[in-house]
Amino acid sequence: MLMVADGMGGAAAGDLASAVAIAELAATDADFTGQDMLAIAAGALERANARIADLVEAEPAVDGMGTTVCGVLFDGERLALVNIGDSRGYRLRAGALERLTRDHSWVQTLVDDGRITEEEALVHPHRSLILKVLNGQANHRPDLSLIDVEVGDRLLICSDGLCGLVTDAAIAAALIQDDPQQVLTDLIAMAHAEGGVDNITIILADVVEGPPSGDVVIMGAADDLDLNLIDTEPREDTIPIAVPKAADPEGVERVRYSPLAGRRPSTWVKVVLAVVLPVLAIAGGLAGWYSYIQTKFYVGPSNDVVAVFQGVPDQVIGLPLSRVIEADRTQLIDLPLFYQEQVRSTIVVPDLTAARNTLAELHTISQLCIRQREARSTMTATPTPTAPTSPSVTPGNGTESPSPNPNSSPSPTPPIESAPPEAPRDC
Repeated sequence: MLMVADGMGGAAAGDLASAVAIAELAATDADFTGQDMLAIAAGALERANARIADLVEAEPAVDGMGTTVCGVLFDGERLALVNIGDSRGYRLRAGALERLTRDHSWVQTLVDDGRITEEEALVHPHRSLILKVLNGQANHRPDLSLIDVEVGDRLLICSDGLCGLVTDAAIAAALIQDDPQQVLTDLIAMAHAEGGVDNITIILADVVEGPPSGDVVIMGAADDLDLNLIDTEPREDTIPIAVPKAADPEGVERVRYSPLAGRRPSTWVKVVLAVVLPVLAIAGGLAGWYSYIQTKFYVGPSNDVVAVFQGVPDQVIGLPLSRVIEADRTQLIDLPLFYQEQVRSTIVVPDLTAARNTLAELHTISQLCIRQREARSTMTATPTPTAPTSPSVTPGNGTESPSPNPNSSPSPTPPIESAPPEAPRDC
């Protein structure tokens, strides 16, 4: 079993959601084959989704958390592929890279419709908008399929910290190397070179003859968090989860099902039911939606400087859906042109920490460009000195006027210092 779960909804909540998903999957790890692998994986993710819903109900502060899940189970002959979200699975066979999964993201729908290219999707301002994840919603189902596998195949399971920044062609070029450790080093370096704005999680596996080798490894939040300390109420079908208790369960049920004792509703009650309740429902939906977008962050321009925004870079009836929460002294004009365009298009990040890291990286880049421009400006051309002239006096008036000196030779013109080499276009 090779699985990556990439959490979202803030660092703590994202860690919790991803840890729940991995815990449920790890609890099912046993000898299954074919369609049974798909059924087992689907059941594990269904339990994880229900458990996330219970945790949100018990602790509203983690509302909005969720996690992607992407990976495979192997029965010795075929792979059971599981995917929900925008983490990815790849297979390299005979030097050709194939993407096994489809992103459940907004930009992927644009690519599928032919509205943008894969390259444009990597820099799209809404590339982090995911349409389907494990977040406690019952209608979010993973993609499940059986995939053939051969000896010599190389499998890559990764978070969007890699595939959301690096092209498939660049990934393929790194994967064809023999040394797996060198492949990992190169992939991580490429992701950092493209900004490194999100966690970079990578599993690399080669399909070989013989029994599996090595130990079971669980890393990250799934290993760090003790879910038993978070959960309080055991449930028979899965690991213990937190379930909030009503102060008087019987009283709650009586109120829920008690009739109106034969009284007909008054006109005022009808007005409430017909008008006020729909308005409250709409207001509640808007409040929930607003709370959701407040978990989003991006880096963009604000009065010619780079700033961190909370919300989404859109408007509704002319009203912005974001606000500046941190402004930096980095001037937009001091950045290379490529980064200026990225900032103007907005750089969407998973959380506030990533936003601050991006802000710091952009500031460092701007300082490098400033120093480069200053160094270039000092390398100016040396001015050509004017050749001296010999004064002569016109007899009778004492007025000096220049006249050529037949015995002197013209001073050689010093060579003009060559222009400095051009700075990179983006600076």
